[in-house]
Amino acid sequence: MPKVDRGKENMIEGAFQEKENHLSWWMPTYVTLLLMGTSILAMYSIDRDTAFSMMKDNGLVQILTAFVLIISCLFCLQRAFRKIPPAFKWGQLSYLMLIYAMREMDFHRMFTAEHVSRWKLYAGPFPLQDKIIGGVVVLLTIGVMVYFIGSNFRYFLKSLKAMQSWAVHVIIWAVLLAGSQMLDKSRWHGLFFEVALEENMEFGAAIMIFMVFLKYPLGLSRSPTQSQ
Repeated sequence: MPKVDRGKENMIEGAFQEKENHLSWWMPTYVTLLLMGTSILAMYSIDRDTAFSMMKDNGLVQILTAFVLIISCLFCLQRAFRKIPPAFKWGQLSYLMLIYAMREMDFHRMFTAEHVSRWKLYAGPFPLQDKIIGGVVVLLTIGVMVYFIGSNFRYFLKSLKAMQSWAVHVIIWAVLLAGSQMLDKSRWHGLFFEVALEENMEFGAAIMIFMVFLKYPLGLSRSPTQSQ
């Protein structure tokens, strides 16, 4: 019976484990790019009229984006209800994800005459109830967001410095979301490639934040120096 080289075997197992860790670490990016790429490819594989209808407001891509955000909201909410540490922060995240989903579904202008986030609503000749509804939602959202960011920012920076996967992917999520908003205001707005990229970047941002919650639940109860 041939002698087994334990050193070589351990090296192979170590390399495989390192590869697994690398794959797991970048999984949110891989899943997001895969789904974004599939969606964009599908847009270019059908006729333009059908593709535009799928990417317009209330089209298929926006519905899928909102669906992923609602799932993210429910995921955070069930963690809060189950009192999974830190439950209070999961509750805050569930509210922010709800607002995020409502924004994607255009709720910010569905029940008022003007966007609730625009000063024009409060300074213009709009109904008082619209101003009250908009003001309550905006102030509550700002309050929750400021408190959440303020109470977690230092930990986030430490985790980012330690190259924790969740922290890096939060940055990637922010880049995707900001990039989609920049495209919306760009000189190419309305062109097919711009609309396809913008809508799918918003879709990708929703997938990314869900993957962060699902696989890397912000690590708020863990040390930022803990290994992946």
